[in-house]
Amino acid sequence: METSLYLFPVPPLAEPPRLERVKAVLQETGFLGPSLEPDRHLVGESFFNLVTFAGCSPHLQLEPREPGDQAFTHLRLHRTNQPELRVAPNRGRPRCPACKAPVAGWKEALPGWRPDATRVVACPECDHRCAVAELDWRRYGVAARLLVEVRRVWPGEAVPAETLLAALEAGTGCGWDYAWAEAI
Repeated sequence: METSLYLFPVPPLAEPPRLERVKAVLQETGFLGPSLEPDRHLVGESFFNLVTFAGCSPHLQLEPREPGDQAFTHLRLHRTNQPELRVAPNRGRPRCPACKAPVAGWKEALPGWRPDATRVVACPECDHRCAVAELDWRRYGVAARLLVEVRRVWPGEAVPAETLLAALEAGTGCGWDYAWAEAI
């Protein structure tokens, strides 16, 4: 299963900024490169200044080997009204955002949560109610109405620079966060 790094506006279920504005900010920073097709792009010239990679020498393929190839590190932009939950394989383990208690039975509930991350769940410890997207996934799960996806990045392997998140916040008027999860 392929995984990705995701950037998303917070709160994740609020009306997101316009996709065109997000694209413009990403192009201005040099994060977003040339378009391969609508909402699919090569990484930009400043990509490695805006994302920090763990490890001593990560090997990333940055261009397709042939037309239609998606098995390389590239960027995708997603906008939806019905956010789907994505979770990093073997990493999820959500907690209640209010009391931090682990969410029991989440693995069994995951198939029902995936297609509709707006579904409300109640914490059995403190009775706090929130949408599945608002659980504390500890950066290993994501659901939002707008996602900037960095394809072919393993969980924990890459972290966006604060300058990138700050540029997105300044350019869109809302806060931004990140997580790792299965690729879309």
